[in-house]
Parts: sequence; structure tokens; C-alpha cells
Amino acid sequence: MPYVGVVLRSHAGGYLVHVSGHGEDREQSHTDSGRVLFCQARGRLKKERVAIVTGDSVEVDEVDEGAGTAVITAQLPRRNLLERPTLANVDQVVIVQAVKQPDFSPLWCDRYLVHFQLELPVSKPVLCFNKCDLVDDFDLETLRSIYEPLGYFVIFVSAVTGAGIEELSMALSGRISVFAGPSGVGKSSILNELSPELDLKTGVMENDFGVGRHTTTASELYRLRLRGDPPTTLTWVADTPGFNLYDFLHPEPKDVAFQFPEIEALKQNCRFTDCLHLVESGCAVLLALQKCEDEDGEAPPALPDGPSPSETISLSRYASYVTLVQESLACKEESRSVSKKVESTVKSVGGEAKAKSIPRLNQRYRFTSRRKEKQDLRNICKTDKERQGGDQAGDESEGDRD
Repeated sequence: MPYVGVVLRSHAGGYLVHVSGHGEDREQSHTDSGRVLFCQARGRLKKERVAIVTGDSVEVDEVDEGAGTAVITAQLPRRNLLERPTLANVDQVVIVQAVKQPDFSPLWCDRYLVHFQLELPVSKPVLCFNKCDLVDDFDLETLRSIYEPLGYFVIFVSAVTGAGIEELSMALSGRISVFAGPSGVGKSSILNELSPELDLKTGVMENDFGVGRHTTTASELYRLRLRGDPPTTLTWVADTPGFNLYDFLHPEPKDVAFQFPEIEALKQNCRFTDCLHLVESGCAVLLALQKCEDEDGEAPPALPDGPSPSETISLSRYASYVTLVQESLACKEESRSVSKKVESTVKSVGGEAKAKSIPRLNQRYRFTSRRKEKQDLRNICKTDKERQGGDQAGDESEGDRD
């Protein structure tokens, strides 16, 4: 009977698979200590173009205990799949941001939130702010007051002092999580603090304002043995490389508001159903911004009707929203410009070098070209000559009969 395992990462043309349990005990692959084997995919799977990625549950056979090898014979059904980073069967995403070194960027944080809300809509991302020992409590509470009322679980940790590690352990215990965030925010350092036996490679921030280096170059699933967890419980966490700007997903311009809970709640009172909340007249979101009394925009202002989370909006969040809408509009315009589809009402003129598209005229308004007129005239003359020639031939044949 085949064993069941979970793919930890791709390695040297094969896969490292954590194997434990037989076919009828598929859940054991996530709850037993097991062992790690180097596995090759069966040739049939390659012919069928079955794509095996990190986090996949697979069946393995032909286990060689001595050599530490096996063969993947089947890919089990996935619960979900993240395209970027490419991971399968994820329970939650933990977005790791630094409050200092590098400085916290609300725009990048909101980019990550929108991206993973689109990738994994069934689970709300967890916000983990690292390096909290470098700022005071007021700055931390300001961040909490922005994101916590919107339903995000916020955790402040320090990989240096160990603050918040216990709270983070409770959020990760027994789940398959993904650590995602910019380079240099301390994802690998937090994992080392959670489970010291991992001993992951970490970088050093060389400046206070700076940009982190890509210490992590590939996604890999790690087994964490958290303090306080029963022996049968095993936590899985994937460490991922930092994102580039072009890796983020962009929804349609009118759908960006769905990814901002506070804007989604306020837009119900907008004058127009397709309002983008940028410059439209009668926009409830713009009205809420006008009522903001905090000039710095650090704390979310409340509307006069009450301090409900659905009636608050942060200026930094709105600035992120505007940027994402503008980027979405730019992406849409670019896709139109590079489209190869030619509409039926448009034609291309000017040849290949100076080709341009112009609208086709309706037939009733179209002028006949001179070339077409000449051609039609030639055809008429030719037809007349043929008719005259036919008549002359007919007269000659009658004369012959006489």
C-alpha cells in the first residue's frame, strides 16, 4: 500500500517529500514526525503533465529506506493553490512587515493584503509586524488602530528580543501557513526564533532606510516544533522570497474597492453604482475623507454617526487605494494597446511600416474610389462589346440559313 507525504520543495530534478502514514491515513502526513525522502515523479505523471508543487499531498511507492528514495505515483486533490508564490493546500497567509529597518510602507502592506485576498479569498491574511523593539508603543498602537478594526489579526513581534513569538506560535500551531513579505523584514529570523533547529540563513540590514537582500531564493515548506505543542501536532510554514512590483495581482479598477473593507462599506451610499471614489460627485468615500480632522492621517477618522469600523477610513489606506486603482487602469489600457484582436468596424491602412487603424465607413456613406469606378466602367464596356459580338454572330447564322 502506498505511503502519503507532503512535498517540501523541488530539489535537483526531483522532490523532497515528508512521508508518513499509509493511503488510508492521509491526514497523518501533516500530523506525524515521519521522514524526508528524495522522490522522482512517475513517468506517467510527466506524460500527463501533472504539475507537482510545494505543499502538494502525494502518494509515494517503492520506498528505499537505505537510499532514502521513493517514487511519486499520484497527486492527491488540492484544497487550494497559490500562483505567486506557488504553493498548494495553504490554510493561512502571514504577511510579515518591518516597522523599522526598512521603514514601514503602508502601500506595500496594502499591496500584499490585496494580492493574497485575491489568491486565497477563504482566509483573511494575518499581519505580523517585526522589529517592534525599534519603535515606541504609540507607533505600534497607531498601526493596530488602522488594521485591527478592519478584521485583520495583528501581531507585533521581535526576532531579537522574542517579544510576541508565543502569540505568533499560537496562531501558527497545527496549520499550514505562508510567510510573505518584502526582503529584509526578518521572515527567516522569525522562523529561527520559532524553531531554532531550522538554522535558516539570514541577511544583515546594512542601513536604516534600506532595501533588504534576497536571502531566501525559493519557497520551501518547513516543519516547526513549537513549544507547548503535543508530539502528534506538527506545524508547517513556508518561507518565500520577497516580491517584485510586477508579481502582484491587479483586479479590475471597479473591483479594487472590494479588497478594502472600509471603502466597500462606505461605497453603498455613493451616487453612482460604478463610482471609482476618485473625483466623482456625490461619492460617500470622498465625503468621509473631508470629515477627517487628523491632518497627518495616522489614525482612522470616525464619521459623526458613530465609530463603527465600517464607517472609518485611514488616509494612508485611501492613498494605497488610489494608487492601486490607477495601476489597474494603466494595466487595462496597456492590455488594450497590445491586443491583437481587430474589431469588425476597424480597418488597418498605411502598410506595415506606417499602419494605423481607422473606422470603417457604413456602406451607404462610402464613396466609390476612382480605381473602382474605372474598373466598373471597363467591365461595362467589356460586357457591351461581348453583347454586340453575340448579336453579330446571330445575324450571320441567320444569313447562312437563308
